[in-house]
Amino acid sequence: MIAESRATYNGVGTRVLSVSGCGTPVILLHGYADSADTWRAVLARLAAAGRRALAVDLPGFGRAGRRRSGPMLPQFDSFADALLDDTGPAVLVGNSLGAATAVRAADRRPDVVRALVALDDPINARHWLARAARYREVPTGFWRTAARLPIPAVTLRWATERGVRRVLYGPGAPADPDVLARWNRTVASQAAVANLGRYALQYARETAAGHCGVRVSCPTVVVHGARDRIIPVDASRVLHQQIPGSELVVLPGSGHCPQLDDPDAVARLIVALKGDT
Repeated sequence: MIAESRATYNGVGTRVLSVSGCGTPVILLHGYADSADTWRAVLARLAAAGRRALAVDLPGFGRAGRRRSGPMLPQFDSFADALLDDTGPAVLVGNSLGAATAVRAADRRPDVVRALVALDDPINARHWLARAARYREVPTGFWRTAARLPIPAVTLRWATERGVRRVLYGPGAPADPDVLARWNRTVASQAAVANLGRYALQYARETAAGHCGVRVSCPTVVVHGARDRIIPVDASRVLHQQIPGSELVVLPGSGHCPQLDDPDAVARLIVALKGDT
């Protein structure tokens, strides 16, 4: 059974989904604009395997408190550090922005990060979309105009559900109705779309250097969905090369969120990690 509670890390109130079990606890970090709910299927499988695990809403997402104005990266880093301080030694698992946050935490906190799983980490990406996001300035007025576009709710809902099916999942994988409903709540208005776009570009600019100089010494598995339509597999290949001794696993049918379309494989990789007990 997945329990739900509240906690505060680095001054940010957040929601915690957890399952009880044994061994080193597993901390699960979600991606941009997502929430702890993305890990429900993995949490259920970890519980069945007898592993203690928890997933949290990162600052500004899900039911967590808002981020402060200014740079985003230090806020995610400080939140992760406070979470690790509270949990103690842990296996750190992340998807997308959560993967980048986990890698950075493993670099800073070798004292508590016992093992690392990074799924579809975006910040080593160097394809056209990443370059455009990082190096092309978007006038502030653009976002104000975008927020006021008169897009009908039915059109926004259709576009959101199509995007979730095509981007987060691998081709042919059925989208969970609860996941679709959650994203429809997240992107409930054109103003919400504009806000997410604005901060996605800010995060891209803040992480333009990629994982340059990263030093991770714990057992690490770098995972990527072969059918990821946002971030190419090459981004994870670079990360694999940056972390000596890491393992690279490419899931052939997965999209950007393997925890959604192949939770069995993700849970197996976590349970099989050496150094996590």
